[in-house]
Amino acid sequence: MRSDRPPRAEPIVTRRLVLRRLERGPARALARGDCSGIVTAGGWPTDATAMVAQRAAADPGALTWLIHHEGAVIGECGLKHGPGPDGAVEIAYGLGGPWRSRGYGTEAIRGLLGWLEGSAACRQVIAEVHEGNVASRRLLERLGFTVDLLTPPYVWYARALG
Repeated sequence: MRSDRPPRAEPIVTRRLVLRRLERGPARALARGDCSGIVTAGGWPTDATAMVAQRAAADPGALTWLIHHEGAVIGECGLKHGPGPDGAVEIAYGLGGPWRSRGYGTEAIRGLLGWLEGSAACRQVIAEVHEGNVASRRLLERLGFTVDLLTPPYVWYARALG
C-alpha cells in the first residue's frame, strides 16, 4: 500500500545487505572526506562518494543510503532529488570496485525500489547510465527498466512504480 507518509529512516534489509540512511550531518562529513564512525570495506569510498554525500547534505530530497555488507560499507545508492510533479525520481548508485559484478548492486537497487513502492509521490524511477557501462545497464534491465531516451554518451532508463 502506497502512502504520503514522510520517508522512513529505518534500514532497508535485503538477503545480504543492509541499506542505512545517510543523514545530513554524517553526509556533510563524508562530503569532506571524513569517514570517521563508518566501517569501510576495500574499494569504498569511491571517487563519486563525496559528490553523492554533498548532494545528500544539501538537498533534503536527495535521500541516500550507505550499502552495508557484513558490517562494512561497500557502496551507496539513493535519489538524486525528491519526486518531481510528474512523480518521477532519479536514482543513482555505486559500489567499490571489489564489490561489483557480484549481485550486490542488483540487490541494493531492488531493495530501494521496494522502498519507493511505498510512496504515493513516486510513480516512475529513472536512471542515467553511460552507454559504455554495460554492467550498470544490465542491472537496470534485470530490474525491469527499459530504455527511455538515448542522448550519447548517456542512456536514460525508466521504470513505472505501482
